[in-house]
Amino acid sequence: MSHKSGHVSIKADRYYVSVLIEIPDKRIVSNSSEGIGIDLGLKDFAIVSNGKTYKNINKSAKLKKLEKRLIREQRSLSRKYENLKKGESTQKRNIQKQRLKIQKLH
Repeated sequence: MSHKSGHVSIKADRYYVSVLIEIPDKRIVSNSSEGIGIDLGLKDFAIVSNGKTYKNINKSAKLKKLEKRLIREQRSLSRKYENLKKGESTQKRNIQKQRLKIQKLH
């Protein structure tokens, strides 16, 4: 295993470290003719012919709630920008705080 490169970034008050490494592949590829079938459904995200079922995470109540909150926060940010354009007193710090809130939600 050899180290290639690394990168540190900050987003929404969090630090992210990304490291690129190379791992030699010791497995031998077999020329098997076995296939697998995947059915993309409406109720479930995908049903695979080996019996596995993957749920659709976009349908969860928690995600819908978060999306609603995100829309609300983005609308609030938009209003702050509109007030700034009109010349009303909206502090730039408030806009920064609102942007950080939205980044954290994402």
